[in-house]
Amino acid sequence: MYKNQTLRKGLYAILVGLITIPMSCNRQEIDTPTPAISKQAGARLSQGGQCATLTFGRELGTWNTVPNSRFQVIIAGDGDRQYVGQILPEPQFGSRFLIRGGQFIARSDFNPAAIAQGASGCFEPGPDANGWFVSGFSVNDLGSDFEQVTATDGSPAYRVKDRFQNVTDVYFSRTYLGSWTVNNTPIEARRISGVGLVVAQNITQVDPRSQGRDTFIIRGRNILQRGDISLLNALDRGRTEAFAGPQTGLSGLLPPFGSLSIPGYELLPAGGGADEAYRRLP
Repeated sequence: MYKNQTLRKGLYAILVGLITIPMSCNRQEIDTPTPAISKQAGARLSQGGQCATLTFGRELGTWNTVPNSRFQVIIAGDGDRQYVGQILPEPQFGSRFLIRGGQFIARSDFNPAAIAQGASGCFEPGPDANGWFVSGFSVNDLGSDFEQVTATDGSPAYRVKDRFQNVTDVYFSRTYLGSWTVNNTPIEARRISGVGLVVAQNITQVDPRSQGRDTFIIRGRNILQRGDISLLNALDRGRTEAFAGPQTGLSGLLPPFGSLSIPGYELLPAGGGADEAYRRLP
């Protein structure tokens, strides 16, 4: 009912978001040299043109040296500088990224997305042609919404801070994230006792099984990365580490857990074209 045939076949592509890449044994992939004192200036969003289209989360392409690797746009705290972000792998580092110089997306071993072709000058540059790092970069350049964490070898990596600590109850304190534009159903953050924070699709208004009671489907955390999810806060695409469970198939549409027992709710099993859901008890 809530996944049409196109969705069931997994044809919706993930357009934006922070997602999985396999890691190479090449340490250069996660190398973060000691920052230099001076900083170089790249292009600015406010300069318009091609650079203005490179907004937060836009996919830049893949690194051929590491098959299926993902690179995306990271915006500085001032809202006017772009960085090349290399996303670290799930499940350990679902939201963590490294900062690369703009030259990285012009390398011969990089496969740029259409929007990234010829756009290396839009990003803060590195000190050489390889784009391994940005001179003088620190987490402070990203602003107060980000924090420094660790990469696989203990070198610095970065992620968006969790903003869901106030979500304490599956019903009373849920937080609205945005909507799934396929059927305009709300997407919410809810916390389930013994499980943790989950991404829930609220189907109370569209599913006749709800009988007017709060009813929701638990989705994979990577649903936040889908292009057909409209979020109020774009940074939530980078907060997948805040949610319990793994990434799931059909770009996050498949459930991340087996059937759960949720206090105050009853399970509505999947069947007849409808997904498994939870309905609040009367």
